[in-house]
Amino acid sequence: MNSRNALVRRTSGSRGTGETVAASPPGHDPGWWSLSPERARTLLLVAARPTITALAATVLLVLVVMLTTGTDLTSAPAAVAATWLAAHQVPLTIGRTTLGLLPLVPTAVLVWLAARECARAVPNRPTPVELGWLTGAVLAGPLLMAAVCLAVTGDAAGVTPLESSGPVAAFGWVLVLYLVAAAAGIGSRAWSSLCALVPIEIPEWAVLGARAARRTVLRMLGCGALATAISFFVHLSRLDGAYRQAHNFTDVLGTTLLSLLYLPNVVIGAAGILSGAAVLFGAGSVGLFGVTGGHMPVLPALIPVPEGPASPWWAALLLVPLGVGVLGGIELGRTSDDRPGAPWATLTCAALSTLTFLALAILGSGQLGAVGWVGVDLLMLVVLMVTWFGFGGFVGMVFARRFLTPAAPTEPAEEYDDDTDDYDDDTGDYEDDDYYDDDYDDEDEDVDDEDDDAAEYDDPAVEVDAELVEDFDDELEVSIAAPGSTDEPADDIVDVEVVESDLPDEDKTPGR
Repeated sequence: MNSRNALVRRTSGSRGTGETVAASPPGHDPGWWSLSPERARTLLLVAARPTITALAATVLLVLVVMLTTGTDLTSAPAAVAATWLAAHQVPLTIGRTTLGLLPLVPTAVLVWLAARECARAVPNRPTPVELGWLTGAVLAGPLLMAAVCLAVTGDAAGVTPLESSGPVAAFGWVLVLYLVAAAAGIGSRAWSSLCALVPIEIPEWAVLGARAARRTVLRMLGCGALATAISFFVHLSRLDGAYRQAHNFTDVLGTTLLSLLYLPNVVIGAAGILSGAAVLFGAGSVGLFGVTGGHMPVLPALIPVPEGPASPWWAALLLVPLGVGVLGGIELGRTSDDRPGAPWATLTCAALSTLTFLALAILGSGQLGAVGWVGVDLLMLVVLMVTWFGFGGFVGMVFARRFLTPAAPTEPAEEYDDDTDDYDDDTGDYEDDDYYDDDYDDEDEDVDDEDDDAAEYDDPAVEVDAELVEDFDDELEVSIAAPGSTDEPADDIVDVEVVESDLPDEDKTPGR
């Protein structure tokens, strides 16, 4: 049974699907273009399932909106195509108004779906060719759908006022988003194989810095979300004005849904404000050191934006990014065994955190019609965040080395060889019981030897030979009679013979 399970694991082509790959005939080396039917089916699902899911959700949303608002359904194909492109951050032009500030919730959901589908299809031991096929499958479906949507919006340009920004922007955004999805999906299952594709060796301090950067970004986003929630409740009196353009229940529901879709954009802007950078609204701006008036759209999502002159205590909020950087440095100082490499890990954490926020700020900003460009000041964001995270990280690292006890290093999980029968990847149990039985047998033998030695050398002056007599029931009985004992042997003892010739001279009694 163990050899059979080992064969199943060796032929397993995917962790999630459990597919098997047929063995190649002897002497036949399949080329990189050769795929088994099971593997081709898996790649087809990776290419089609996220795209079909996104298209179905888009069609449903457009139809619901059109039916509730009484819009003519003749423009439904163009609306579906434009909505699909907008979900992938492709700027749109509605009449003479350019809409580049698009919500991030649909984009995040689509990228997550593609990454999850990619992770399910990662083989157990992927080769570069297999990873290339998988990445191509992740990109194939969305790129094909982007071409169809561009063609539909181009044909409907004379009927509807919807236009896309062109094929370069459309294919560029789709390519970038789904490359990120492929990297995330493959990295979650085969990080070592993904790192092996890098032509240079990745040092340990770079890996530690990347992990610390992920935690730093999440903490900073959490602080931005908390600041958004607090400011929302402080300015709750503006809620009536945010819905003044909603005339019925459908308008209220649509405005609320639109605000929820833009919520990640607001959180990213709040994180930028906490770092000291300003959020621009065309000619106006909002920051910790000043608020400049400008035209802002009326949405419930923008209720947390402060108004009026900046208060002096707002500058104290700069301690938030500094504290996040210090906390990251403390973690690196406590967990890093490489003292010369810890400063480089701190710099890596600061650089990667800043680059991640720069990418998020670019995603969460854009042109918003007559308002103008809306988003975080990117130059100020980069300078301030790399300063807070870098300086704070060094302070935390030095503090941890001088005053805190180093944390116990966490050893990486062992990678079990698929060619052995010691571990079952599916059940999580050891299949080869001999792995433990051998050890226990050895221990039992050691205990038996110790017992035999104890019985033999308990009284050095006495040595007794016993005969093992097999009874009629095939049971072994052993009886040892001590010299000079008057007790009669048990009835079930067939025979016991004591050899006096082996006894010491002083224990021999005349007449016995």
